Amino acid sequence: MNRVIIIFLGVVFSFIAEAAFNEQQTKLYIVGKHQQYTNIQRAIDASVEALNAVIFIKPGVYEERLFITRNNIALVGESSKNTIIKTSILRSDWRKTHPSDWGAAAVNINGTDIALVNLSIVNEYGLLTGDHEHQFAVRGFELSDRIITHNCNIIAGGADTLSLWNKNGRYYHSHCYFEGHTDFVCPRGTALIENSKFYNQKRSATIWHDGELNSDYKLVVSESEFDGIKGFWLARHHYDAQFYLLNSSFSNNMADKPIFRKRYNNKAVERPNLYGQRYFFEGNRSENQFSWLEDNFKTSDVIPKQYPDLAAWVFDNTWQPNQDLSRLSQFLIDSLNGQKFEPFNINAAKTKM
Repeated sequence: MNRVIIIFLGVVFSFIAEAAFNEQQTKLYIVGKHQQYTNIQRAIDASVEALNAVIFIKPGVYEERLFITRNNIALVGESSKNTIIKTSILRSDWRKTHPSDWGAAAVNINGTDIALVNLSIVNEYGLLTGDHEHQFAVRGFELSDRIITHNCNIIAGGADTLSLWNKNGRYYHSHCYFEGHTDFVCPRGTALIENSKFYNQKRSATIWHDGELNSDYKLVVSESEFDGIKGFWLARHHYDAQFYLLNSSFSNNMADKPIFRKRYNNKAVERPNLYGQRYFFEGNRSENQFSWLEDNFKTSDVIPKQYPDLAAWVFDNTWQPNQDLSRLSQFLIDSLNGQKFEPFNINAAKTKM
């Protein structure tokens, strides 16, 4: 029943988003030094009057923490290199005086149909202090679903850089650069990452997944690059998880350490493993000849023909994020009156179906 509800809501949100752009029901807000809004959060707050909102952010360093609680909003920088959202906060310090993680990230999300494009999002606490414990650049909460990051640099000086933690959520990341320490890209639910780069600053896991609520939930990484300090690990999980690594490259700094499930001596905190070990590899490249990294399946054998591309399969035909990005790009071209922004590089991964 929950799966039916999720699919139905996905169709509804897709219809609303497409209709809104086509019927010009989207409102543009511009943030910058000499604009109506000099603060990103004020533009977000003002956007409640609009069914759909696009916040276009001029170049600058915006030292603020953002709180997104509305649906159907895109934050688009002029360029990922010169449009920077930055904060410095350690999760454990925040939780000393707050009941939840809400506010512990540079960007805090509790809404649906959110796009972050052409931005650098940085939590620099560990970069400044040398403390590399949990510190979020982006944190998603219970209502965060259908979240896009595109052409973004998402960086933290510690663990859990990109933490989208709705256990039923859907997430899409393309042409991004991720940097952090332990488990620094760690989605719950289902995520597709394409054409992106990971750099791990610690001898620990790069990616992490929680898919315990549904055996179909998965983390799929395609056409991407993994690098880090000497001896960095690829992946681990605490809950039931499902990993697909497709057509990606792994530097010779990666350790000979297969994906694994974290175990506990205390059985009271041990997570169940309902679905078994599910780590799939196809078409990857590495200078290291690790047996566990070799091909162990074919996408053509497991992905039915009714799915025209990788995203359709990953999200079970409930969401096509590249279509959302295409509509957003066209809206900006039509609305910015010649103002330039970094072009969207919208293309699906090359994985053949």
